[in-house]
Formats: sequence, C-alpha cells, structure tokens
Amino acid sequence: MQIVLDQYNKMIDINIAIKNFRYKSYIEKIIFKLDKIEKLKNKNFSLLITGDKVIKSLNKKYRRKNKTTDVLSFAERDIKNNFHFINNYYLGEVIINIEQAKRQSKNFKKEILFLLIHGYLHLRGYDHKNLKEEFLMNNRAHEIMKKYDI
Repeated sequence: MQIVLDQYNKMIDINIAIKNFRYKSYIEKIIFKLDKIEKLKNKNFSLLITGDKVIKSLNKKYRRKNKTTDVLSFAERDIKNNFHFINNYYLGEVIINIEQAKRQSKNFKKEILFLLIHGYLHLRGYDHKNLKEEFLMNNRAHEIMKKYDI
C-alpha cells in the first residue's frame, strides 16, 4: 500500500506482512504527522510491518546477529545506490517487528510510534554507537514524540 502525502506525489510505501493487523490507519496517521513535523518535502521511505521470523532473518543476514530485534533501518545512503524517484529522494526502509513491540511495551501504540521514529531517524543519519550519538538521537526522538497526542 502506498500513501500519497502531498500534491507532489511524495509516497511512503507501507507493507504489512502480519495477518489481521489492526493498526494500519494509526500508522498512516503517524506518517502524515511525521511528514508535517519533519517537512519531508521530496523524501520517500518504505515501512515494513512484520514479525520475529522475517526480522530475525534480516538481522542475521545484514547485521550478523542471529536474534530478533524490534526495528531495523536500511538507509539508502549506506547502500550507496542513490536511488531516486522522479524529483524525489529515497531515504531507505524501516522494518518494525510487531511481535517484539508487543512483548516490550506497556503502551503498544506509543511503542509503534517510538519504533517508527527511531527507524526514521536512522534513515536521516542519526545513530547510537556511542553515548553522545545516543543522547542526540533520543533527544530528537522525544522532541518528535511530544508532538503526538499519545
């Protein structure tokens, strides 16, 4: 499913690989608001909602970690492909493990919001390889999250 965000046909590609997933419209609302907050302009990205099996496989293949995780991000700039849409720039892909999100959260909707923002920030160049980077990334994530009514 693609969401067209504005008159410039900027798109966020959302793929849901979970049966009976009830939060599709919630995720759409998060993305529409993220577009307004971050002024994405000509930036596009993909979002995959999946479970343990798929994300564990991806984590093993690309990060050499044979375990499940809550979110993965693959920034296009890291792939060095520079894939461009017509007049638009592709940031990369965010993959959220909904099963892990349920296990680790007290507030499932807030956890989805956090994971989507966390993954998005990785696409924008944020990281948490050291304490300084982690501090900057977490501050930005919390600034964005404050703008949501959750």
